[in-house]
Amino acid sequence: MADAGNLFYQIISDPEGISGGSLVFIHGAGGTHSKWAALMEKSINGFTHVAIDLMGHGSSPGSPAEDIKVYAESIKDFLEANSFPRPWILVGHSMGGNIALQAALDYPERVDGLILIGSGARMPVNPTMLEQLAQGSFNTAFLKIAYGRDVNPQLLEEELQNWSQVSQQQLYVDFTACNNYDVSQQVGDIKMPVLILVGDQDKMTPIKSSQYLQEKIGGSVLQIVPGAGHHLMLEKPAETISAISGFLKASFSRQD
Repeated sequence: MADAGNLFYQIISDPEGISGGSLVFIHGAGGTHSKWAALMEKSINGFTHVAIDLMGHGSSPGSPAEDIKVYAESIKDFLEANSFPRPWILVGHSMGGNIALQAALDYPERVDGLILIGSGARMPVNPTMLEQLAQGSFNTAFLKIAYGRDVNPQLLEEELQNWSQVSQQQLYVDFTACNNYDVSQQVGDIKMPVLILVGDQDKMTPIKSSQYLQEKIGGSVLQIVPGAGHHLMLEKPAETISAISGFLKASFSRQD
């Protein structure tokens, strides 16, 4: 396991120099911090933004993990190794949402809130896809199903090009970690502010997965974004930012 203090990250701060807390952005399978580019342009509600590369991804050292709990521990260590202002809100997309959930369950003293985007308490993966990844024969163009029907063609082309450059071994390990994940019986133990976001055209983590989270996590808020697939922060950045802003205003002290 990599030294969590050495995880690569991008940071932006409140221009006024007085942070309302920190949003810690955790990418999904096969991703890097760049998936959050649209949300790293300016501070939301005066919060510090921290977008990480998980260990074994992007510019971070180490190897990808087949166990979500290992990633969750690395996030805890990363937060403890740095001095980002609290409250700490973990913003996880897909597998990153699994990691955020696990961190909240295992280290509740280190997590003050969750924003879960296209995630779920369980994330089963197509077995044929896993088999092809294990053999190195998976056609990453298949992942166009992860985007909404009206996605910007240029964005889709760029995303598919990015997917083609990720090693099949890394994708296999990441998607195996997702496939093995199941906290459906534990998520009801989460006692903190939680925002759940999902696109109404998400085929990777369907709406019912987000609805389950909302039903089980007391006080959580679910917002379904029209016209979006699995990658809300890429497909509908303005709507994603608006939802996060509203959540922070409702659940945390600083009002902008």
